[in-house]
Amino acid sequence: MESFDISVEKRNDTGKSAMRKLKNEGMVPGIIYNQGAGIPIILEEHELRNILDKKGEGIILNFELNGTKVSAKVKEVQRDPINQDIQHIDLMPLDGGILH
Repeated sequence: MESFDISVEKRNDTGKSAMRKLKNEGMVPGIIYNQGAGIPIILEEHELRNILDKKGEGIILNFELNGTKVSAKVKEVQRDPINQDIQHIDLMPLDGGILH
């Protein structure tokens, strides 16, 4: 399984208006699962689209979150059914470690 480095930031805002604003700024909301809970994140849509369009969804993304290096498998990508824009991404850490 191929792995790719990508920029990820922790997301503080939630709700429809916050998500709409993120998408207008070229960002994709997502979540990384962490010991039964989830950490909301944002990724740059252009960077993510380039990776997914070339290699598909069966990949591993490497990134740093809160000072911790993380490798995560793409669990699910939600796309707009008409234009195929990425709406949301779910990631599952490989090492099962606890993120802070």
